[in-house]
Amino acid sequence: MSQPPHDDVPTTGQPSEGRASHSSLPVGASNLRERPLPDDLSRGWIPEDTRQRPISPLPAPALLKYQSLMPFKFVNSLRHPGELPWVIAAYLLTFGVYIAGFIYLVVNFVSVVTGAAEGATLGATLKQLLLLAIYAPLGIFIVRALAYARIRLTAVRITPTQFPEAYQMVVDAARASGLRRVPDAYVQLGNGQINAFASGHGHRRFIVIYSDLFEIGGKARNPEALRFIIGHEVGHIAAGHVSYFRLIFTSFFMQIPVLGSTLSRAQEYTADNFGYRLAPQGALQTMGVLSAGKYLCNEVNSDELANRAVYEKGFFTWISNLSLTHPPTTWRAHALRDRSEPGRLIWRPKVNPQYPLSAVPAAEPARLWPDPLQATDFMNIYPERADNEHWGIVQTQKKEPATERDRHISDTLFTLWVPPHLRPQMPAENHAQESQSEETSYTSTSAEEGNDDEGRIVK
Repeated sequence: MSQPPHDDVPTTGQPSEGRASHSSLPVGASNLRERPLPDDLSRGWIPEDTRQRPISPLPAPALLKYQSLMPFKFVNSLRHPGELPWVIAAYLLTFGVYIAGFIYLVVNFVSVVTGAAEGATLGATLKQLLLLAIYAPLGIFIVRALAYARIRLTAVRITPTQFPEAYQMVVDAARASGLRRVPDAYVQLGNGQINAFASGHGHRRFIVIYSDLFEIGGKARNPEALRFIIGHEVGHIAAGHVSYFRLIFTSFFMQIPVLGSTLSRAQEYTADNFGYRLAPQGALQTMGVLSAGKYLCNEVNSDELANRAVYEKGFFTWISNLSLTHPPTTWRAHALRDRSEPGRLIWRPKVNPQYPLSAVPAAEPARLWPDPLQATDFMNIYPERADNEHWGIVQTQKKEPATERDRHISDTLFTLWVPPHLRPQMPAENHAQESQSEETSYTSTSAEEGNDDEGRIVK
């Protein structure tokens, strides 16, 4: 397999400017300019490919900074207007709990020292709340670490050679969201569930897509819907929804009925805005997936689904919405169709475009519903289309089990990481020299391509 031509690939025996010579590479690397690597990395790889950029021009993830490099004002323009007020309320409540707990501890300590609290006991409930507040940060850290470890051990990782189309979508979403690094991505067994989520551990961020939802990416279904879903989950990362400190200061608030679910719905609308920015054509189709599943997603009339957000009214529908962590799919579809206003959190939308109704809304009194005779006459007057496929046709194609990569490559994405079994072959000083040379070479290249001083991509 031959490498594609590239201006930066040096000729045989001529080391490229700004790179270490062949003598500084591991054993066996001197012949790599003469022949490409086979599609086999069982023995690891050697960073010989000059088309890659081991030194990133973007700053590394930082503990107290957003994962996104986009200006804060721009990120806020994508946020639902109801998100930040609820986040501020959650922070104030959490700070109040910690301050009250600290004061309570000090008062009780002083009472014990002075003997004024002799015979007094601290209530069991207050003890539990205090312990929960103290150990919550540690508990969140451990739970996130275990969850990420379990996913890494059991799920299928999305890479340039495993589901490459989906990996390209993740890369596109990361670039559109201005992320410092491409998040890790996995496909996990869904067991019939349609779901996806984003999370993190430390500086790492990752998304997980359940297999039943991931299958909509096939050409026979709706790849744009999968692109929207990936953009939605990456949007959670870019907006800071999965950061460690965000969870510490909102976890207690999220447990409060109505208040926590309202904040959660606002965050989902924000992530929808990121998904819409990446894949507007897949937005409404995604609501069809979430409502009818992966097989019938293309059969859902998205306009009819969105219109029902206005017509489905009543006290119990209002109460039901208040308890949901995600906005109702009818409300989300209405918000994704009408981009003139943000999605509704508490009160249903009130305006629909001109669109004929084919059935009386379910919220109307039952006496206004059609009887069987009226419905039969209506169906006879308006016969079905000749091309109606009766709930769709599930097209399947036999595919042999994968025994090789989905994409033939001669190297692996290199970011200065070397496999452990190759490290003894590369002296530390040579590796440092090569890294410094790479950084110098890439800095000049980045300047020509147009990056600003902070590493943001100039558009």
